[in-house]
Amino acid sequence: MSDPSESRHSLNLPVFIGASSVILLIVVCTALFPDQAELYSTMLQTGIMTNASWFYVTAVAIILIGVAIVGLSRYGDIKLGPDHSEPDFSFSSWFAMLFSAGMGIGLMFFGVAEPVMHFLTPPVGDPASIESARE
Repeated sequence: MSDPSESRHSLNLPVFIGASSVILLIVVCTALFPDQAELYSTMLQTGIMTNASWFYVTAVAIILIGVAIVGLSRYGDIKLGPDHSEPDFSFSSWFAMLFSAGMGIGLMFFGVAEPVMHFLTPPVGDPASIESARE
């Protein structure tokens, strides 16, 4: 029997305080100095895209190839759970849930991004104008 005063979930206080402090510092500095924050973030993004975009492409390719190799090899048949367990959902239900999640995130993203894109770069009319908002 476990001690009821012992929590099932524990919080690593030094890690939490350290991470929260860094995040709070970044948020406060960005709120107080928005122009400098924009400059630094633009420089950081440009530097990453110029010098490390190859790393992102290579990492995605290696992960995709690795997942495909593991999935198609004999290790792809290893059951993640007890030997007697059965899946909670059929393959078609599982696929439908993944498809629905993918469609949902696309709708959430493009539901905001597309109108803003058409407002800022309309096919006809001046950008960021009342006319482009109506269009």
